[in-house]
Amino acid sequence: MIKNLKNLLMFASIVVMYQLNPCNIVLASDISNTTQSQTQVVSTKDNSKSQTLQDTSKILASQEESKYISESNSSSPVSESSGNLLPANADNVDNVPVDKSWIIHFNQPIDLSSAKENVKIINKKTNAEVPINISLSNYDSYMTVSTVSDYDPESYYILKIDNNLMGRYNKVLKTALTMNFKTGAKIENIDNISVSINQGDSYKLPDEVTAVMSDGGKVQVGVEWNKKVNTLASPGNYVYEGQVKGYSKEVDLSLTINPSTKNVDSIASTSMWIWELQNQVDAYGGIDNLIAKLKSMGIDNVCIKYNEGSRPSGGGTNFRDDFLKYVGYFKEAGFKVGTWGYNHFDDVQGEGNLIIEALNNSDYYVFDAEDAVENKTEQTEEICELIRSQCPNAIIGYTSFPIASYHQNIAYSVFNKYCDFSAPQCYWGEMQWSVNRCLDQMAADYKAYGLDKPLYPIIQTYSINYEDYTAYSKYGYKATGLWSLDDIGQTFVQYINDMGSKFNN
Repeated sequence: MIKNLKNLLMFASIVVMYQLNPCNIVLASDISNTTQSQTQVVSTKDNSKSQTLQDTSKILASQEESKYISESNSSSPVSESSGNLLPANADNVDNVPVDKSWIIHFNQPIDLSSAKENVKIINKKTNAEVPINISLSNYDSYMTVSTVSDYDPESYYILKIDNNLMGRYNKVLKTALTMNFKTGAKIENIDNISVSINQGDSYKLPDEVTAVMSDGGKVQVGVEWNKKVNTLASPGNYVYEGQVKGYSKEVDLSLTINPSTKNVDSIASTSMWIWELQNQVDAYGGIDNLIAKLKSMGIDNVCIKYNEGSRPSGGGTNFRDDFLKYVGYFKEAGFKVGTWGYNHFDDVQGEGNLIIEALNNSDYYVFDAEDAVENKTEQTEEICELIRSQCPNAIIGYTSFPIASYHQNIAYSVFNKYCDFSAPQCYWGEMQWSVNRCLDQMAADYKAYGLDKPLYPIIQTYSINYEDYTAYSKYGYKATGLWSLDDIGQTFVQYINDMGSKFNN
């Protein structure tokens, strides 16, 4: 009885574990008529399916496609199709990676000490035994065979499993198994990379790099970088380190970010902000009269509402339609025309598309980031990244509360990362602060939080003393936004008539 048990076949399957696309090779021998055993063949395309081999065993030689080859009931296998792998004296499996690990699947638990004595890999050129590591897993029915160091490239080897290999229950292989394989070329060198872009350009790190192989050929290989690129970073040189599987050295990419070619100064002037454009056109008796009024105040820059979140309208007003109806009049009159929207970021894609549309129809866009975007840092990042990816050279600003320390739930730092300027809402009249307290605290908070983009404050056109405008002008900001034409007061008009619209004495 014991003798019969020892002669029972332990089925073995060798799984070729490729780096990215595993392929399976299953070796099996004839089954004894007195015993009914089973071997599972695992498909790389559908691991949920298996095939049972009974009475007649088969070989699955799978590289680019799976092929079955039948054996006869004799101890010597017979191939039905030449050129396919057989369990004994097999043809070569080509282009095996030099760091290949083989996984051998048995239908019985294996004795590890026996495996170390009876499983070998031989270099066919030198006939020398290759130092290997052997480990067991999955209840000792899976054996992993790997080399201590890489195989030689473009070399022939034999994987041998001796028929003295013993299982945990004293069962041995009926027939020794061998498999011939040839290693592929090895990566010899990958050149480092140098790239130069302008700040804000659309650029991503390459997914593949060119490798020079040991056979002299060149192939594209995948690369993983240690960090993402930020094209909005300050001008300078940045180094990214890449890892390529099968290549021991790092691949360095040197990225030079040059100063942006965007001319942000082109919109840095006193701008009149408009909420409901059609109402103002009606109030002034037509678009020509409105433009004439602005020109009389020395203003040739307007920033007009375009969207309410992901919608072009709100409160019965279609901001986009009104803007598109009159933007041509402003442009013909020589105005810089900007757009702004009260942002919500509830529908990132929808609102982002609307902002991109606004940028395509105007000289610049300003995010109005207030209560509706609190606690939406992730959405803020997503929408800013989306817009920059589509409009890398657009001039974009953001406006929000002036005292950043009071509103830490708004993602000031994200806006600072993607925008070209900041327009803090310095409404000291509504805040019931003095001009100096408002501006000084605003500047201190922006500095403390690292918000380093140019400051173009927005100030009230209503409920402000004449002297306040004078005090503000002494700060000498390069550009000033005026909120708003809809609420303009007589004191403001008087100051403009007396002192002009520069606000930078």
